[in-house]
Parts: sequence; C-alpha cells; structure tokens
Amino acid sequence: MHFGRGWVDELRDIEQAHETARNIDPWFLPLSRVKGKIDFVDGLERISSQRILDLLEVPQQSRRASAYRRIAKLMAQLGWTPIRVRDQTGRGYKEQVRGYCRQPIRHS
Repeated sequence: MHFGRGWVDELRDIEQAHETARNIDPWFLPLSRVKGKIDFVDGLERISSQRILDLLEVPQQSRRASAYRRIAKLMAQLGWTPIRVRDQTGRGYKEQVRGYCRQPIRHS
C-alpha cells in the first residue's frame, strides 16, 4: 500500500538541502537561525531583507543585487517565501518593503 511521500521523506529532503547549502555558503547557518516577527492576524512569520543584511553584518556598500540574490537562494532553501509589502514609515510615507515570510514552526 502506498500513501505518497511521508513527513520522514520530506525531513530527509530538507536535511539534504541543508547539508548541501552548509557546504557551499557561510551565510547558511546564520540564516537558518533567523527569526522574524509573527503577525497576530494571519500567523505568518515575516522578516525584511534589510534586517537580514543587518543580522549578517553586510556593510551598506556591499548591499548589491548579488547579495540579495544570494540571500534569496538561501532563504528559499530554508522554506521562506519572498514578499513585497507597502507599509507606512514613522513619518507617514508609504514605502515598499521587501522581505520573506513563512509559516512559523510549531513545537508540540
């Protein structure tokens, strides 16, 4: 009897992806520990790209397209989805914020 892929198979796939990324990019481990803010309304965990770059201590002059592509690849491997949100700044202006979201991991 076959029921499709189980959670054990999915865990193996995730672990294999983690192992591959760990061997390739030194940003993988710090990004695997990233925690965003969980929205009370929809329950999604979110973090901005700027916050990620701050956590990785990437200097402003190095925040170029290549750094964003590198982060995007690693965040996808870690189960995050890229998003764009229009938000108000403290001075009332609307600005577009790029970042990532995911379903928070629930511990039983």
